[in-house]
Amino acid sequence: MQNKNHDKLILQVACPFCHHSLMDHQVKIKNLPSVQLKIRTEKGEKGTVYLCAAYECFEHQKDIDIKDKEIVNFCCPHCHQELLSNKTCQVCGAPMVELALDHGGSIRICSRKGCFNHFLSLREGLPS
Repeated sequence: MQNKNHDKLILQVACPFCHHSLMDHQVKIKNLPSVQLKIRTEKGEKGTVYLCAAYECFEHQKDIDIKDKEIVNFCCPHCHQELLSNKTCQVCGAPMVELALDHGGSIRICSRKGCFNHFLSLREGLPS
């Protein structure tokens, strides 16, 4: 579900494959639950990233180092499915990562470190 908090749109996201919530209520960013995802670097290093759930906030926490401009694979921490969409970033050409919104629609984020391109698509109904 989306709601307003301090003039920010707060996103509640789920895996588009297993529909499990990706919200982590233990790790907070800006005093909000974070979005937890598993990541893998181009060298094959694996880790976890926590993204801020406020739309247009790019703060995050991660437990591995990622080089600038590196493309990172994002996976669901529950079903381990890679979260790639069929779209590429219109800014840098990297694959886009897609997360389902709890009440329909999706958000796509660029998989390249340092590129902040993102796209929000709203629609009613449950994620498909």
